[in-house]
Amino acid sequence: MKVSLVRHTSVELDGNFTCYGALDVEVNPTFEQEAKGAKERIEGLQPDGVFTSPLQRAVKLATYCGYGHAERDDRLREMNFGAWEGKPWSEILTTQDIPAFFRYYVDHRTPGGESLSDQQLRVRAFLEEKKLEGFRHILLFCHGGVINCARTLVGETSIVEAFASLPGFASHTLIEY
Repeated sequence: MKVSLVRHTSVELDGNFTCYGALDVEVNPTFEQEAKGAKERIEGLQPDGVFTSPLQRAVKLATYCGYGHAERDDRLREMNFGAWEGKPWSEILTTQDIPAFFRYYVDHRTPGGESLSDQQLRVRAFLEEKKLEGFRHILLFCHGGVINCARTLVGETSIVEAFASLPGFASHTLIEY
């Protein structure tokens, strides 16, 4: 099954400074310009299923690209950082050894949230379900973490290495699942 993954456009919070994942943040004022690029990148695709994260940054892009009917699925949400959502990374990482933190959150849940392995399991469940349903090509409007989980599931990278860099905002990643 072909899987076209489109990352949402940039948002008002800067992820380099503020932790957000499942937090439903607003898109940047540059949305239309970024969304236009995403729409051009996926022009000509003929998916037999279109799905989106229920978070507004993904839904808005799906709608702009002509897929307002895309089915919302919670399994396509970004990782839930729990108590860390909306907090500055400088506050979170003052109590953590940074290299240890990035090894730790792969298998251990953030306070009140989930682990990267939890996220990968829900992405796998979604993809397995769609494959069993007989889809040949699905289009997903989602998040960098979801895209990286999908990439690890097809062996493009390891779960630890994938998160060294996220795909660009409004980017299109194609995998074969």
